[in-house]
Amino acid sequence: MRSDERHAARRARREQKRKEKRAKRVENCTLENVASLENLYEAANKAANGIRWKASVQRYHLDALGNSVKIRGKLLRGEDIHTGFIRFTVNERGKLRDIAAVKFPERVAQKAVNQYGFMPAVRDTLIFDNSANVKGKGTHFAIMRMRKHLADHYRRHGSEGYILLGDFKGFFASIPHDGAKALVRTMIDDEALISLIFSQIDTQDGDRGLSLGSEINQTIAVSYPSRIDHFVAECGGVEAYGRYMDDFYAIHTSKEHLQVVLGAIEAIAHDLGLTLNANKTHIVKLTHGFTYLKRKFSYGENGRIVVRPSRETITRERRKLKRQARLVADGKMTFEQAYTSYQSWRSHVLDMDAHELVLRMDRLFADLFANLKIKEDPPQPRI
Repeated sequence: MRSDERHAARRARREQKRKEKRAKRVENCTLENVASLENLYEAANKAANGIRWKASVQRYHLDALGNSVKIRGKLLRGEDIHTGFIRFTVNERGKLRDIAAVKFPERVAQKAVNQYGFMPAVRDTLIFDNSANVKGKGTHFAIMRMRKHLADHYRRHGSEGYILLGDFKGFFASIPHDGAKALVRTMIDDEALISLIFSQIDTQDGDRGLSLGSEINQTIAVSYPSRIDHFVAECGGVEAYGRYMDDFYAIHTSKEHLQVVLGAIEAIAHDLGLTLNANKTHIVKLTHGFTYLKRKFSYGENGRIVVRPSRETITRERRKLKRQARLVADGKMTFEQAYTSYQSWRSHVLDMDAHELVLRMDRLFADLFANLKIKEDPPQPRI
């Protein structure tokens, strides 16, 4: 057998193994499995987590099994389950975001579709360092991986090197519907389930953009730039790569190499219909420190990885405390509410290298609320 024949045979075996893995992965990704009463009932319980106080959720759960039967019938008959959006705008860290939330029965159906029909087909196609919207991962996982990548780099090269930080402009709003549908079709085979997901994509206006507030849209968004992930992680020649939704990074010793990688990312992103945010995409020297996921990373003594809150996070919390102190003084907010809010932020920051910062913020909190008349002394915070 000639070398080219051996290569062809080896490639054929690899392709066959991939097909077998995919077939096993999508075996249960069918509308029939999604619409089982067990899965719909479980989806209703999961969808209610954190919002059981809402009247609509309580009404649904008064007859959860009966409502699951109704949703099952609609899904299997191919009826439209969309009942319109509840639209509102939230201010997230100074940035306005338009949310289009679905009503609870549709939310149950979408959770069942995503958890039992779509995500199982998508999960194994994602790179390990894609951290968003995957069970067992999340922000803490992304931070842990960044720490490991920086520690590995220091063991090999010291603190010298560069990191490419990137961000997609208007990520959810820029995803084309045709591209999203093509992704869905490559992931699953069941035509009934594909048609259902297509109908959910078509509920968005125009031919571009996925609304925030839909679990299916979140999974599509997480997996849509996977071509970029696999190229950079497997073919880009970088030392480390990771992505959390629309934020990504790549680490290498050479700035010129990262510039080439950035050019390739821009080309693939253009092919996907995405655009990089020029203001947030740049290459930074590791010795200067950098901000990722609202945390400031830097090397400390002997290569220790130091993670602190970003300046923006600290400034925003200071302003928030001063604003809350005025509200408490005016009787528009209780001290207990302000105290609970501060403790939530404080617990979040204590996971970082911010001991002295927390002490300063504790003093600021005490000074702001010291002159207010409070009937009961709050419990003393402990570090």
